[in-house]
Amino acid sequence: SYPAPPPGGYPPPRGSFGAGPGLLGAPYASWGLRVGGYLIDGVIFFVVNLILQALFRRSNVLVLHNAMTTRGVVHHQRYDFLVYGLSAVFILIYCTVLVGGPRGQTVGMMAVGARAVRNESGAVVGYGKAFLRSLVSLLLGYTVIVGILDVLWPLWDAKNQTLHDKAVGTVVLRTRNAG
Repeated sequence: SYPAPPPGGYPPPRGSFGAGPGLLGAPYASWGLRVGGYLIDGVIFFVVNLILQALFRRSNVLVLHNAMTTRGVVHHQRYDFLVYGLSAVFILIYCTVLVGGPRGQTVGMMAVGARAVRNESGAVVGYGKAFLRSLVSLLLGYTVIVGILDVLWPLWDAKNQTLHDKAVGTVVLRTRNAG
């Protein structure tokens, strides 16, 4: 995709993004880059969830206990909706504050070199749009099939957008070259 080298056999300049598709000269973040960021953020969410479970382990607030008998063996399950709700609130606040701020990046996005911006202008997402983006992503994640589609959507989308990006008009750009 680089132009022909100049006379003298010098290679094209390294470290630039080139003129590939994207917004403001930066290419759209690839699917693999985005998944890497999701995984890093997922580790953060997992640790917070473990902490919340430890804090509310003895609490019976918003807890559903289920017992089932299968072939004479009783199986007990506990569903802690207080922890689920607090985890969801943490995810919403985390994504809203970090994506809506001036950097437009969660910790995972910072680590992989990606940034969320407005689709039409490349401007900062802003807190309102970041909250809607986070809420749509969270709700899509609760519906397993649509949540999987949301994550896979950039594989065939021209701008590598997820469904939650399309819903609020954002794109994710690569902020640095890999390697």
